Amino acid sequence: MNEDKHAGNVILLRTACITLLTGLVLAWCLVMTRGMKIPYMLNIFTSTENLLSGHLDYLMMTMLLLGFYASKIRLPKFVIWPMALGSIGNPTAFLILAIDPKIHSLPYILFLYTTLSLTTFGFGMAAIKVLRYSLK
Repeated sequence: MNEDKHAGNVILLRTACITLLTGLVLAWCLVMTRGMKIPYMLNIFTSTENLLSGHLDYLMMTMLLLGFYASKIRLPKFVIWPMALGSIGNPTAFLILAIDPKIHSLPYILFLYTTLSLTTFGFGMAAIKVLRYSLK
C-alpha cells in the first residue's frame, strides 16, 4: 500500500477497524445479556452497565480515529501510537470491569491510568496538530 495516500496515518485506519469490529461483537454480547438474558453470558459479563460503556467507548474511539484519519493531516508516530493503543485500552478497561466489576488490583489500576494517559496525550496532541494546521 502506498503510505502517502494515508498521510502516514494508516495505523489510525487499522485501529479503527479493530475497534469497530470489537464494538460489533460487544453489541451481540449486549443482546445476549440485557435482551435475551442468557445465563451463560450473564455469568461472563456480570456488569452489563460496564459492558454497555465498553461497547459505546469502542464505537466512540472508532469515530475519533476515523475523523483524524479522514483529515489526511500527517501526524507524527509519537502521536499516532498513543491514539491507537489508548483507543483499544480505554474501552478494554470497561470490558474488564464488565467481567469483574470489583477488580481493584494494582495491575488493573496501572493499566487504567496508563491507557487513560496514552489516550489523553495522543488525542490531545492530534487535536493541537490539526488545529495548528487549520490556522496556516
